[in-house]
Amino acid sequence: MSKARRDYFITIPDDGLLTRDVGQWAEQKYRYIGMYADLFSTGMKNHWKRRVYLDLFSGPGHSRVRGTRRVVLGSPLVALTLRDLFDTYVFSDADEASVEALEARVARMGHHDRCRFVTGDVNHRVDEIAAHIQGAVGERALSFCFLDPYGLNIHFDTVRRLATGRDIDFLILLALHMDAARNARAYQATGDKRIEHFLGDPVWREQWGNAAERGATIVEFLAEAYSARMAALRYLPMPLDQMVKIRSYDKNLPLYYLAFFTRHKTGLKFWKEVLKYANEQLELPLDGS
Repeated sequence: MSKARRDYFITIPDDGLLTRDVGQWAEQKYRYIGMYADLFSTGMKNHWKRRVYLDLFSGPGHSRVRGTRRVVLGSPLVALTLRDLFDTYVFSDADEASVEALEARVARMGHHDRCRFVTGDVNHRVDEIAAHIQGAVGERALSFCFLDPYGLNIHFDTVRRLATGRDIDFLILLALHMDAARNARAYQATGDKRIEHFLGDPVWREQWGNAAERGATIVEFLAEAYSARMAALRYLPMPLDQMVKIRSYDKNLPLYYLAFFTRHKTGLKFWKEVLKYANEQLELPLDGS
């Protein structure tokens, strides 16, 4: 990766349309997403006829930094500022107003023709989303999917259905501190299916009991269990210590992990480059600051 500075936390004027509040720590998330998408799209443009970017909790495309008047591009529009654009973009969100605002912003950028929009719960619209990945008959696509749920509300079956028979890398927000750790007691109650859907495993409680006896925390258990489930789909191992921990800026509390999954050494090489330079970029002052 070139060490030339590239900002992925991009300040823009407020256009009056719907925005979504984010913490200042979202800067880290957008940089990891932007850097990987940049490397992926440029690095693969001469190797694949179709490159597809999926952002499946996309939001409205603009984010307001909480406690400030600063508005920045959200992850879907960051992906539309890359030097080498993907051939197809698939954006999805459960909130209809967010999808409408995003569609208006995409049209204003002049990229509407290459973008597809799906409104509804991703877990219920996965077949429609998957249909947008495919191109002409017999033409394979290489895809990068960013999953940015607000909690443990992405079903593993959704990930499995997207991954089966496709070449696709994932960057997944695992809300292991801000959801799992805070609600562990409720989720362990008989009849609660949140973690069962998250892991795609109806017998997870027995496994958690064994892990707890060994001294594991619920965060450690879920991270390891999720990585094992991805490994069963032939993804390379991603242990907890290789996931990116995002903390709050005010109290330095752990919030969530960014977990990267790929089946290919090239994808892992790109991700290692991102890890190498992301912190360096975060330490650089931004223009106008």
